[in-house]
Amino acid sequence: MTDNYLIEYYQEIEKGNIIVGKELKDQLDFLISELSNPRFVFDTKPGLHRIKFIETFCKHTKSPFNGQPFILELWEKALLQTAYGFKYKDTGLRRFNEVILLVARKNGKTTFIAGIDLAEFFLSSGGTDIICASNTNDQASILFEEINNMREGSKTLRNEKYSKKNIFYIYSPKTKNKIRKLSAQSRNKDGFNIEVGCIDEVHEMTDSKVYDAIKQSQSTKLEPLIFIITTEGVVTQGFLDSKLSYARKLIKREIEDEHILPWLYTQDSVEEIYQDKKTWQKSNPSLGTVKLPSYLDDMMNKSKHDHAMKVTMLCKDFNIKQTDQGAWLEFKDVVNTETFKVKEISDSYAIGGVDLSNTTDLTVALLLVIKNGKKYVLSQYFMPADVLEKRKEEDNAPYDIWLAKGMITVTPGSQNDFSLVTQWFIKMIREHGIRPLWIGYDPWNSLYWVKEMEDAGFTLEKVRQGIYSLSEPMKQLEADLKNKLVNYNNHPMMKWNLANTQAKVDINGNIQPSKLGSKFKRIDGAVALIIAYAVLNRYKSEYEGMIRWVSLIFLKPKRKVVG
Repeated sequence: MTDNYLIEYYQEIEKGNIIVGKELKDQLDFLISELSNPRFVFDTKPGLHRIKFIETFCKHTKSPFNGQPFILELWEKALLQTAYGFKYKDTGLRRFNEVILLVARKNGKTTFIAGIDLAEFFLSSGGTDIICASNTNDQASILFEEINNMREGSKTLRNEKYSKKNIFYIYSPKTKNKIRKLSAQSRNKDGFNIEVGCIDEVHEMTDSKVYDAIKQSQSTKLEPLIFIITTEGVVTQGFLDSKLSYARKLIKREIEDEHILPWLYTQDSVEEIYQDKKTWQKSNPSLGTVKLPSYLDDMMNKSKHDHAMKVTMLCKDFNIKQTDQGAWLEFKDVVNTETFKVKEISDSYAIGGVDLSNTTDLTVALLLVIKNGKKYVLSQYFMPADVLEKRKEEDNAPYDIWLAKGMITVTPGSQNDFSLVTQWFIKMIREHGIRPLWIGYDPWNSLYWVKEMEDAGFTLEKVRQGIYSLSEPMKQLEADLKNKLVNYNNHPMMKWNLANTQAKVDINGNIQPSKLGSKFKRIDGAVALIIAYAVLNRYKSEYEGMIRWVSLIFLKPKRKVVG
């Protein structure tokens, strides 16, 4: 035995006594190598101090362990000691100021967070705020109440000389430390003096407002610390996706950021879950002690006959990213991180697709270009200015960020101005030489726009919204997405729309797109792309003939709007 739990944990993994996924193993390999980095020292004492506090004073608050001492798992001890132990040799300051912990549900993470917060409350210097945060007030309250229940479960900790609770916070009369709640719904996110922030279930967050508020409050701190602790989720392009993308680049050593500690409990494949129960430990480090294998056995059996159950299980019990229940595509099929520059497809013939909307939905225009066997998609979204803020709240989507990046064209007033769609197509021809031979559209609500487009020289194709007109192109798009043949330039709105799309199936196996569970799950980009595929089906031979002819004679389309 050693007082260095990082080494002990690593040795148990090397012996095969503990199984972890590749992402965590790669990270641990790196951390072990960093123990010999002359820039750092590894101080075991800060971690041991907190471990001893938690195991001495904190008790479980829920069955079947209610009232029992909280004895940390080896992985929890290793993580705590790592987070607090690495220090700069020249300054003595702690290296890590942010921990990203991804762990499947029912592995005791909320209890773990509560223990960390209490340890900081009682052990830190005076006059500081410890924050328990989440996406909603209710979720933040769950964590806050767990902390308080753990405090009240200890005769020592609940002594009024050391701590009290009111409706706003837990505070210390002696040190003036406070434990506060914070959520994305909190009106006032400023004015805190945060030493340590714990953010729970960040998979529900669409933006970084809570995280940013905590970071801003820590701007004067020499040793700030944020714990981001979560399971995987179904929110696409949210805060968690951004954080995990960054964490994985760190693990692969694609970028450098020595202040962030990623600690990801993930599976290496979906297949291994069904083939070998031993691999379940990769995403469930407390399996067999806190989380029961029988629970996972039951979930596995139920998921065989229930798609929604399977989605939930893979996401929450094995940390495999999923789209929402009933989704048309799995998340791995939606994701394509390939990008391209517009100049790579300039001077090309294209197929257009448009999904016009009323005031409540997005309007989408896109161009589909086939080049060297791959399909390239350029898209632009349109939204009335007067509804943007309302849509942001109702849809739980970062429209303001997308607008700032130029992905959305805002139309004045409360209704979409379809003439801006026309202008976008003209712009694509004039600036990039990308000429749509045909543009598919849903004839509903489009009469005057069609005339405007035809007057400009464009050829329009009706594609009615129905199972018979959309089934085949939708299936073809699905196959192309799964085979990574569709490069949509990693557009976050297109990715979000695809992830939100449900396949409505009839008795003959025909499908059509529908919104996933809620009217606020926008699918307009997916619909526009399916419409473009429908047009491609109609004119496939003509389109392929045109691009083949152009390539043979080295002729580029003229950059001039028809008419």
